[in-house]
Amino acid sequence: MATLHDGIVQPHQTRGDLRIDCDVVVVGSGAGGATTAATLAEAGLRVVVLEEGAAYTTAEYSADIPEMLGKLMRGGGSTVMMGRSPVPYLEGRCVGGTTVVNGGMCWRTPEHVLDAWVTERRLGHLSAQRLEPYFELVEQVIDARFQDPGSEGGVNDRFKAGADALGWKLSRNRRNQRHCVGSNDCVTGCPSGAKRSTAETWLPRFYAAGGRLFTHMKVERVLTQRGRATGVAGTLLDPYAKRRFRIEARAVVLSCGAIQTPLLLQKNRLGKPCGHVGRHFTIHPNIKMAARFDTPVDSMRGTHQAWQCVEFKETDGILLAPGAIPLAFMSAVFPSFGPRLAERMRDYRYIATGGILVDDHAEGYVKSVLGLPIIHYDVTDADQAKFVRAAALMAELYFAAGANEVYTPFHHLPIIESPDAIAKLYAHPPRVQDTEYFTAHLMGTCRMSSHPKAGVVDPNGEMWDVAGLYVADAGTMPGTIGVNPQVTIMALARVIAERLADRLGRKVPRAAGEAVTAAA
Repeated sequence: MATLHDGIVQPHQTRGDLRIDCDVVVVGSGAGGATTAATLAEAGLRVVVLEEGAAYTTAEYSADIPEMLGKLMRGGGSTVMMGRSPVPYLEGRCVGGTTVVNGGMCWRTPEHVLDAWVTERRLGHLSAQRLEPYFELVEQVIDARFQDPGSEGGVNDRFKAGADALGWKLSRNRRNQRHCVGSNDCVTGCPSGAKRSTAETWLPRFYAAGGRLFTHMKVERVLTQRGRATGVAGTLLDPYAKRRFRIEARAVVLSCGAIQTPLLLQKNRLGKPCGHVGRHFTIHPNIKMAARFDTPVDSMRGTHQAWQCVEFKETDGILLAPGAIPLAFMSAVFPSFGPRLAERMRDYRYIATGGILVDDHAEGYVKSVLGLPIIHYDVTDADQAKFVRAAALMAELYFAAGANEVYTPFHHLPIIESPDAIAKLYAHPPRVQDTEYFTAHLMGTCRMSSHPKAGVVDPNGEMWDVAGLYVADAGTMPGTIGVNPQVTIMALARVIAERLADRLGRKVPRAAGEAVTAAA
């Protein structure tokens, strides 16, 4: 039977209340937390990672969707942000965080975005040239590579065929995987072990450097003394006993994600002077699309996303992509229920699924009101117009690939029966309120800034108003990036961790050619 690493400490391995002293405590084990923890531990610092969720081995992942959602995701995968139309979102709650349940796409921050961060945000250390070695390191650690030829699957093949027929530009996706077998189980933790989440990459490096990760640790308080963070405290989620913990540290790093980090700061009344905690929330909203073909697609064979259509990315901020989804989710594609839904589900082998991502410029917010989380985001009319155009383009692509009907997320026009019917989308544009959205990209709520009144953390990742308190997750992004964010999160976390190590009197060992960003 597979066992967990010795560096992981579970509740049954300890007794009573816990009190631990260390150099740095990192809260969260996802893209930001794991990268930060490994970097600091390899610099020779005593580092402890606290994870609210549980740890699982590859053998424990399965295609049982209800079971795995309950184990791996916050709220069992039922989390929703409110606004003009509700937007469901996914947030990992396990060792490895959302990197365990994402699709594995690996994109660097676009250069024009980094240029804006340098010129408009005055963050010179985030230039494309300065971040190049960090991107290279991240891609090496997490095995960012193309899918093995022949393993892409029918969903990707049909998508590519449609784009090729129209002459639209495609970009081949790199994903953090080692010989993905195409079982299409990304969202349930990858039972083949091919996905290189932080549980398989950064965290083993952290354990090897002497770090310890404690599971089931819900952080509730950030301890401070004379305006400086000195540790964290909270509840150990032990089902057999009521237990508490207190971690004393020279520095605290919050890597709980773009929703949980600002909620924790607000609960502790930290970061209030800047007025930016929980603001500037961006999500890269998505809509689903699907198409039925006359011959089998077999969406259960292949990878989640091997290609993206970037023909309209620069001009319109529209990204079209295939998106193989597990059978348990496919019922959401069809605009029907009861016997009619059962009939359509029997045709699942003939259905290709996909999605559309719009580079949004709206901003939502994350608030804690009377201890309850309020997550709010409004899709704008301008972005909705992009979605309508994008849906028309996706339908055109599917028909070019040979589809006989296309399914949309619009309540008033759920099925497009032919290419001629695409015009109905423009004749009666669907409203935001009549559209189904989704997202897995949560960013920007504790943004980095060069001035204390413009953001939450300084260029080192340290809170402007609380010394020794750092943020290293998607919340620190100075603005929306328009691509899947995990590589950006890891690169920024590496920069922040190196600067923190330097302040604590340690240097991060690096391979030949790997550069370090000088402290601001």
